[in-house]
Amino acid sequence: MSLTNAQYKRAGVLSLITSAVTLLFSAQTQALDLELKNAYGSANAGYANWNSGFENTHRGEVWKLTADFGAIFNKGEFYSFYENNVLNHNIAGQNYVLSAQTHIRLFNSDYSLMGKVYGQFDNTWGDDLDMMYGLGYLGWNGKWGFFKPYIAFHNQSSDYKSQRLGGRSASGRNGYVAGWTTAYFFKLWDQSFVLSDWHEFEFDRNDAYAEQQHGANGINGGLTLAWKFYPHLKASVTWRYFKNKLGYDGFGDQMIYMLGYEF
Repeated sequence: MSLTNAQYKRAGVLSLITSAVTLLFSAQTQALDLELKNAYGSANAGYANWNSGFENTHRGEVWKLTADFGAIFNKGEFYSFYENNVLNHNIAGQNYVLSAQTHIRLFNSDYSLMGKVYGQFDNTWGDDLDMMYGLGYLGWNGKWGFFKPYIAFHNQSSDYKSQRLGGRSASGRNGYVAGWTTAYFFKLWDQSFVLSDWHEFEFDRNDAYAEQQHGANGINGGLTLAWKFYPHLKASVTWRYFKNKLGYDGFGDQMIYMLGYEF
């Protein structure tokens, strides 16, 4: 099936964002003389079910591919994520997620400037690009894992326009976000496991986006248990949860089962 003009445009946006983040990251690395402490990444394939979990959202089964990459430096860190959903549908029914997040340490302290770009494209509720910029903290980490909280201003670029509000766009200032990424590393029966969570509270959304997402405030996150059962190989299960988010009214969730290769 051939791609529509809109799909070509969205693919171009994804490529542009990826290229810009890569160039910016490379330029910062050279300009700041960063010391690389750790780098990681993985490619994953699996299955998700919107109808399992605590709430049946009636959105069916989803086959998906994901990839992620991260790097930790002496003066900051970077993480990126890509997701291609609904592979069990033809290309017109698929959707995409692209995310990039960075922390830059302030004056070599554990406090950071935090920036995040999170794009969702070709969803039934519309396309949107979230841009967050604020402050974070990187001081809670060790062999046990890490906890990295942040708070940020939230700007939105969206194709949604509210008919009830006279065509007002959901784009523009979209309130605030408070969230975290965290992980706990442990062994059980001589096997390596990681329990991780990413979570965001969205506050004080603009009126059009609040209408689209069924509330002025919302929650978005995912709790994952990963089993590293063989060198470079892992299996994971994720409880993906949300409230007044992803175009859903109220609380919803999804179970995700993945196999991955770490490099």
